[in-house]
Amino acid sequence: MSTVEIAPKTTRISQWFARSLTTHNSFAAFFEPLIQWIKPNWRADRCYTRVVSVRYESSDMYTLQLKPLQSFSHEFAGQYVELIIQKDGAWVSRYFTISSSPEFFRETGTIELSIAIQANGRITPWLMKNLNKGDMVNLGQPMGDFLPLNIPRDKSVSRKVFIAGGSGITPFRSSLQSLMQSDERDTQEIELFYYARSEEHFLFREELQRCAYLLPKAHVHFMDSEKIGFFDYTHLQVENKHQTDTAFFVCGPPAMIQHVRSTLNTHGVKKENIYYEFFGPEPLEADGQARAVLFQRAKLQANTEGNESLLELAEKQELKPVSGCRIGVCHQCICKKQSGRVRNIKTGEISDSGQQEIQLCISTAVDDVVLDL
Repeated sequence: MSTVEIAPKTTRISQWFARSLTTHNSFAAFFEPLIQWIKPNWRADRCYTRVVSVRYESSDMYTLQLKPLQSFSHEFAGQYVELIIQKDGAWVSRYFTISSSPEFFRETGTIELSIAIQANGRITPWLMKNLNKGDMVNLGQPMGDFLPLNIPRDKSVSRKVFIAGGSGITPFRSSLQSLMQSDERDTQEIELFYYARSEEHFLFREELQRCAYLLPKAHVHFMDSEKIGFFDYTHLQVENKHQTDTAFFVCGPPAMIQHVRSTLNTHGVKKENIYYEFFGPEPLEADGQARAVLFQRAKLQANTEGNESLLELAEKQELKPVSGCRIGVCHQCICKKQSGRVRNIKTGEISDSGQQEIQLCISTAVDDVVLDL
């Protein structure tokens, strides 16, 4: 049964009162332009946050240490957060895993975001070059369900295997930090297999080694792909009889996650024992069947084999629909579908063929589709 969260009565009254006198849901939002004269980049709907430091982790990775100045709730290792900044006069948001633990936040009042520099990215290189100590940004509240220390709830799972690739180490770093201060630090059995393309690309190496030394049942394996190649089941040294009490957690580049999942399935690991997190929607495979997508207002038609999101397809036609996170969280790319069926990449659900609002970034055409775009 689904539950509907209802705002407290006082909040509903406050919102009604604000809407009665202004066009906003809160008086803070109404006065936002004035407040920004005093507090640059301040947002009424987000957590105003100060940059404490920016440090390099490697040639293509850096860490932002951030101090939220308003109510902020970091509860679980593995959560991610929305970072909102102003770039060239426009608000831009991106989502990053919190690489520090909830205990670190409670002790210092700060969080860390460890960010890989995307070679052709517009934001990740810009953040590194333009953010400095003392600058102000905004954060959303932490979210996400890839929580290695909290799932599965089944007590029959006594062993957890973490498989990380590149910057996919961030939720596992947070988890090991958290486990260090947990009541389960002496009992939780964890094997971390950390894959990097070469020796110099292992992040947080000394910290991870220290965790492995201090946690009696945790072991960290640094897997240099330059020497041993890509992931192979033999690396895990998992006996079949232990598969039923082992949960596997995978985070890294999409191709790696797909390869690890496929390999684990081939060796008899049940799908329900594999947890994973993509940096964006799950990649799609072409099925060889062409569909026509009509962008009604633009009077353009394009064909797709269902291996790209409707947002990607629109951008290939040089259309510029509004978008933000590109992973189905911010809902900025909502568009009306006039007809045709689409598949939600995140849930696998297929829509009906009638009119419906959809998120372009996580929707792909199942058959011919008409969009109000």
